[in-house]
Amino acid sequence: MSLFPPGKKRRNFFIAQACILVTAAIVMTKAIIGGAIDEYKMPFSSWPAELYVSEFFMILIYSGVFTLLLSIPLWYFFIGEQDPDSRG
Repeated sequence: MSLFPPGKKRRNFFIAQACILVTAAIVMTKAIIGGAIDEYKMPFSSWPAELYVSEFFMILIYSGVFTLLLSIPLWYFFIGEQDPDSRG
């Protein structure tokens, strides 16, 4: 059995993974940007460039980690254990 068998199951897995990535990015952006605004008490427009960069990388890393962690059950659901007789 290959890691990502060709066909509909692989496509559905990657679509579900993309949905998780988008959802995680939205949630992380809201939490991290909102938390920084509350913590530093300054509006988004007056942030220094270093804060933009650090917040961007935090959102990128956390979204990636949550996507990888939540993809484990998706892999089992879409691609995991299969009967050798079944094709599809």
